[in-house]
This record gives sequence, C-alpha cells and structure tokens, in this order.
Amino acid sequence: MEPKLVNDPLIAWMEDLYTAKVKGPLTPPLNNWKIVRVENGKETDLQGVPAFTDGLLTFRVQHPFVAGKRYEVKGPNKQRAHLLSGKAVRTSQFDELYAYDGDDLGAVSTKAETNFAVWAPTAEEVMLMIYEPDKTHAKKSYPMKRSERGVWRLQITGSQHGLRYTYRAYVNGFWQETADPYALSSTLNGEQSVVLDWEKLNAKDDEQVYPPPMARKTDAIIYEAHVRDFTAHLYSGVKNKGKYLGWVETNGKTYEGYSTTIAYLKELGVTHIQLLPIQDFGSVDETKDAPSYNWGYDPVHHFVPEGSYVNDKYNPEARILEFQSLIQTLHREGFRVIMDVVFNHFYIRENSSLEKLVPGYYFRYGENDLPSDGTGVGNDTASERKMMRKYIIDCLKHWIHYYKIDGFRFDLMGIHDIHTIKKAASILFQMNPSLLLYGEGWNMATPLQEDQKATIEQAHQLGSNIGFFNDQFRDAVKGQPYKHNGFIQGHQYIIDLAYYMRGSVEWPGKQKEGMFLEASQSINYVECHDNYTLWDQLSVDTECTEQERMKMHRLATVMVFTAQGIPFLHAGQEFFRTKFGVENSYNAPVWINQIDWERRQLFHSNVQYVKGLIQIRKRFGALRLQTPDEINEHFEHIPTPQGILAFKLRKQKEEEANDLYVMLNASRQAQEVHLPDDGSFQLIVDDERASLIPLKAIHSNRMKIRPISAMIVYK
Repeated sequence: MEPKLVNDPLIAWMEDLYTAKVKGPLTPPLNNWKIVRVENGKETDLQGVPAFTDGLLTFRVQHPFVAGKRYEVKGPNKQRAHLLSGKAVRTSQFDELYAYDGDDLGAVSTKAETNFAVWAPTAEEVMLMIYEPDKTHAKKSYPMKRSERGVWRLQITGSQHGLRYTYRAYVNGFWQETADPYALSSTLNGEQSVVLDWEKLNAKDDEQVYPPPMARKTDAIIYEAHVRDFTAHLYSGVKNKGKYLGWVETNGKTYEGYSTTIAYLKELGVTHIQLLPIQDFGSVDETKDAPSYNWGYDPVHHFVPEGSYVNDKYNPEARILEFQSLIQTLHREGFRVIMDVVFNHFYIRENSSLEKLVPGYYFRYGENDLPSDGTGVGNDTASERKMMRKYIIDCLKHWIHYYKIDGFRFDLMGIHDIHTIKKAASILFQMNPSLLLYGEGWNMATPLQEDQKATIEQAHQLGSNIGFFNDQFRDAVKGQPYKHNGFIQGHQYIIDLAYYMRGSVEWPGKQKEGMFLEASQSINYVECHDNYTLWDQLSVDTECTEQERMKMHRLATVMVFTAQGIPFLHAGQEFFRTKFGVENSYNAPVWINQIDWERRQLFHSNVQYVKGLIQIRKRFGALRLQTPDEINEHFEHIPTPQGILAFKLRKQKEEEANDLYVMLNASRQAQEVHLPDDGSFQLIVDDERASLIPLKAIHSNRMKIRPISAMIVYK
C-alpha cells in the first residue's frame, strides 16, 4: 500500500534501538526511503526494509542504533529528517547499554584539578561553557570528550572553586544549554551552576555536633515547619526574618517575654524538625528583596539549597554555609533535621536540566506517548529507570554526607517505585542508622504497576524502615472536611479507631493483617501544611462554640500523642494555628502562612498542655511501642459506653513507670468508665492540664470523664 501525501513536517524517531518510525509527507516509492548514519561528513546506509502501516513508515535494522551518533531519514525527493532518540531511551535495553554507576557526576574540584562529568548518551556533542560573575554570555567554551556509557568529561587544572558554568549539548538536532543537574550550588534562580571545593568552605566536620542515637524510631516527635514561616512574624524576636540565619538566633522572645523559635522548640520538647522543601525551587524569584511566597514543591536543582532564604544571596557559597549553620544550630540544640524532598516531578519538565540533556528519559509517559500527570503538576519522574533512581539516591547521599541531614519525608512517595525506595533505604541506613524515612503513600494515577508503587498499600513489601502518613488515622480522628465524620465530632467506629491507636498493626482476633509491619511505620497526624489547619476545619464545617472547638482540637492532639507510632505536629498546631480559612496556602501571602507568635502568647495554656503531653510520652515507654508483639502484650482495649475509647497500656518490664489508662470521650456528655483494675490512681491528663506531676489522686476505678475530653491516669 502506497502512502498518501500529507503536508505535515517530516518527523522520524527511534521506537526502540532496532526500530525507527517516520511520519509526514512520505512520497513513493517506499523502497527509495532509507536511514543513513552521518559521521565526519560521510553517509553510511543502514540495512533496513521499510514498511508502511497506520500512516507511518517503519524501519527495522539489523544492528542497534548507537546513542550519540547522528542518523537521518532520507526520501526520494530530497526529504530529510534527523532521527530523534524518541522512545528508545525508555527501553530496558537502553538502560542496560548506557546506565552509568560511577560516583563522579557533576563538578569535582580539588586543589590539583577540577573534573566535570555529565551523563548525556544521546548527545552528539557537549560543550562546557564558562561564565564570569554577573555575565549572561559565556567567556569561554570547551569541547568535552565522550567516555564510557555516554558520560562526557573535561578536566581543568587546579581548583576552580567559584567557577560559573553550564553545559551546551547537541541533542536531537538542536543545541540546548542547561545547568548541571549534579551542581552543588548555583547563581541566582539557578541560571548557572557553580563549582565548589568543599575543603575551601568554612563548615568543617569537627564543628559538627550530633544528637545521640535514637533507641527506637517511635521515640521521635516530628514538628513540621517552613523556613520562612517560622521566623517571619513581626514578633518572632528574630532579626533575620524568613531566612536560614533566622534559625541560628536561638533566644527569640515575644514582646511579653514568651519564648519563640528555637528556644520555644526546646521548651516544647519535640525531637525532629521537618523542614518544608529547601531544594532549589522555581516559583520564587531569588533576585527580589521581597520575594513572593511559595511552599517550594516545584524543584529545579535537587542538590542545591534554595536561594530565597539566603542573606548573602549573590554569593553562591552562602547557600551552603547559611543552610549548614541552620542544621548545625538545630543539632547543637538537640534536634534532628528532616528534609521534605520532592523527586516526583520538576517545576517545568521542558526546562529541567535532565530533560534537556537526555530528552524523554527521566520522565514517565502514558499510553498516548504524552508525559503522565499523576502528580497533578504536569509531569511524573520515572524512578524505575536506572539513572533517575541513581539521581535520587545520589542526591539523598549528598544531603546526608555534606549537610548531616537526619531524615527524609518523600513528597508523593507513591509516584516512586518500590525498588528505588528500598534501595535508597538500604544505602542511607548504612550512613545513619538513626535515620527516619517516610512519605505520602497515596496511590496516584501514574503508569506504573500497582504492586510496584511505593504506596501505603505496599507497606509490608517496602519493609519496616519506611513510614507513611497515616491518613486513615487522620480521618478517623478529625473526619474529612464538611463530612462531620471524625471521632472528635462524635463518630462511633470505636474498634476501627482502637486499631489505629494501637499503631495500625496486626491485631489478633480483630484485624487479620495490619496495615503496617511495625507501629513506627505509622506517622500519626491530624494536621500538616496541606489542607485546612485543624482549627480552620473545625471553624468552617462544625457548628460549635469556640470553647467546644478548643476541646475538640485538644482531644485530637491527645490522640496523636497517645497512639502507637510516631507523632507529628504541624508548626503552631499547639496554639490553634489558623490560616484564616485558606485551605491550600501554597502560594498565599506570608501573613497567612507565617507562625503567629502573638497567638503563642494568647494560647500559652494550650502550649503548656501539649508540652505536658510530650513529657508524658517521653516518660512512659508503653506509649512508644514498636512491634506487634510488644503492642499485643501491652495494649488492652477497655469496653466503654458509646462515644468513648479507652485502653490500658501495661508497663514495660525494664522500666519503672506504671501502667497507664487512656480514656477519650468524644461525646457531648460526661461519661463514666470502669477500669479493669482496682486501687488508687494518679491523674496526669484531663481536659485542661497535662503534667507528669499528678494533678490529683483518684481512689476508685470508676472514672468520670468530662465531655469532649481526655483523661489519663496511672496506677
């Protein structure tokens, strides 16, 4: 069958390493169409028989196309098209032939020499472009030499610390200039990469102070904060508001003398600070003195700290030094630091350095050969491909090695494949056995087999070292917006709630198989940066007085701290944080997102309540159980009237603490619970106070719990 003439441009691409397809004005005769390899001005015909099917001309060749070599399709009437790498880069054979496992990508600078290495197997040429500071046109360019498996290299004598550079690659018939995806620093807005010689930076390992090793993951108490939000408020008591260095000021106070920022966190007693994204992101213009606001879930350069939080922003070293100062300060004050990492997508796929260097490789494509969009932002990265997997793991290793990061929270972890997350965990735990790894396990619509997605449904397959935000715990406690279906609103599924309170692990006789292998996989929360704050949700969808709202809020927080697993607090949750009804504040003004330190003063009593809950959790090991065997031995569900959940936590043999009895009353009436043991009990939590020092003694096992409140006693 002869093709019909069309007016579309001639397009040719590799379907795989043995197949090429051509679309456009395919003039007969078909036998006169050919594929040629062009090298040093000479053309070599490839043996391949063309076939016309479904409007496309298809060639099959005997030997695989070689990445980085120029191939062209030629027609009988002088038609000519560059053969694009196309879908071939997404084949397993491409990975087998070209994936590189070396540890020298990027610019590695020493006193003697600086070596540049970039993986670009489909490029025909690559140039290193050298820039002077504050210049937009390259001063020099050097051709790089192709080496093993598509890595291009160049060596320059001496340390090139501070050198501005980019790569210029000829790929698919076009020149593309881009920053180095493995760059360690950059100029403003990531326009040029910057060479760093780590030995020339001021931060030295002997200045580091490390928190003591954690005995178990469930000892962690996570506090989520945004770099800018935390110190931006007028009364934060911090000079460098909204900056990395604002976190170095450790003695902040409000105008009434209440502690703020780091001093406040020490008083509160949390153990881990989870920072919203600090990997260089694209939505904020770093050149502006008063930049626009964004959470930062739009990454551009994963190895580089964000520049809008830097004081000395025109100095590429300052990104590193100021962020290191933040981490060192938190370590000295006894905290661990968790990074919120965003590898599931890029800010703009077409502009990303990975896409420019190896088009079509690093991102996932759907059945229609268009980029998939399970993330909802226009692109999904393909972690299952060897070099994307390597990129993610190399980056995580970088943050641990050079910045001493103590954990990672994976944004939309369900986009990634299980093998990548497990391999990352295996490598990273060797670097830091006390590391915390967890993420969002939502099942997103990305073209990856269900049993290969790193979702919460695959928690067993991923293993006990990988944790998840437990959205089922969240919804059971506070309900979904406008549905009024949470426990604190009087919903009655007590057995389900008890299952979540005992860590969502196996419960013999009640739950055939647990959601998790261990309770430490369950990140228990009722509020985070996403969606409404709990205070706002209760304000917009619950008809109640402010006093009732405070009691519901407090009850939910008690449940976070008495559930088995790892408790998670959103910054300001402990003083009823509000974003003034804004549900998705990712790009709302600072005044909506900032931590309101005046509110910390106003609700100081609730801060003290949460502080007391943290002290109690740290004191009683039975609140920090980890394995199903431990929980089955120590957790006892107590029968109660409707609207109440109660359980006993038997003391652990190796500690001196007493048995605990936790009673949670979500009903709007006072209720009585009959404890299974007789004797006298010490009250440490009621609806107004939480304290290790007993509030009073109760000489009866019949406990009266006030409406919408918690009660904790020990014997």
